[in-house]
Amino acid sequence: MEMQTTWMDRGHSMELGSAARGDGLVTLFAASRGGSIAVNTAAATLWLVLRGGAEFECREGRFGLVAGDWISLERESCPLVYAAGNGLVLGIALPAVHPAMSSYGKSAAVFPGRGRFQARAAAFRAWRHAAPFVRNETRTGVSAPHASSQLLRFVAALQDDFGAMVHRCPGRSLRRKRQLFSRMQRACLHMEGHLGRITRISELAEMASMSVWYFTKTFHAIYGQSPQAASARIRLAHAADLLLDTRLSVSEVGAACGFENNCSFSRAFRARFGLPPSLYRLRGGSSIDRSGKATGHVQPSSVFTGSVTWASV
Repeated sequence: MEMQTTWMDRGHSMELGSAARGDGLVTLFAASRGGSIAVNTAAATLWLVLRGGAEFECREGRFGLVAGDWISLERESCPLVYAAGNGLVLGIALPAVHPAMSSYGKSAAVFPGRGRFQARAAAFRAWRHAAPFVRNETRTGVSAPHASSQLLRFVAALQDDFGAMVHRCPGRSLRRKRQLFSRMQRACLHMEGHLGRITRISELAEMASMSVWYFTKTFHAIYGQSPQAASARIRLAHAADLLLDTRLSVSEVGAACGFENNCSFSRAFRARFGLPPSLYRLRGGSSIDRSGKATGHVQPSSVFTGSVTWASV
């Protein structure tokens, strides 16, 4: 399999146009220690953060990812990816439909979405063995069949958790269900990419190319809750992160997460975590269960993500 590789290191940056084209050529990316990559062409991409953190700007909004996070984006997303000073980010651009992916039960390359993974060493080996990387250069080469197969297996496994949600989508055929799920995930990423405000249902329905009624019905069927409840949950999870990781005041955290005033924020936060925001910060993220006992540090997470522990590469 022919592949291109691009590695931007130590503050170097590159804009990729034809390098990430969708004519069957697979492109592998790496960005580290302040390096950045802009994909300014129609290419579906998937990114993994192996170390440190990374910032993503794309059509769906802004995302801050940490080690162990992955994100996949549609062809029209055109992401700008920036690795933090201690960061290492890997990425792959696949055609919208890649023949090799069918071997792993996927008719399309990837769905839009986010998730967590634990096999960071396996990911690093899969990328490095698939094709040679040279710092601050773009190169083209042929990958050994075994190495490219390992890489595609890893990419396919990242989204295994999405299978159950695909089958909950309305539609008579699996192809229709996958198309609908992809559109819903696009809307969900838009919601997560704008945590500083409340995203209107009409806005999300437009992202998914649906009526408001059909979008709301389909959303509940797939994710088990309403769009309004999901929006509040991910904004509160973001607020919990900000309380622990920043020195913003409680009112500033609430405003940064789209709450109109401090009272509404504190009320919603307590209903979600069992503690007011100030006490949650004081206890270092301890929550309260229904019996009134402290549950230890809470790890807020998205309601739309998949996760995988896959170390068989």
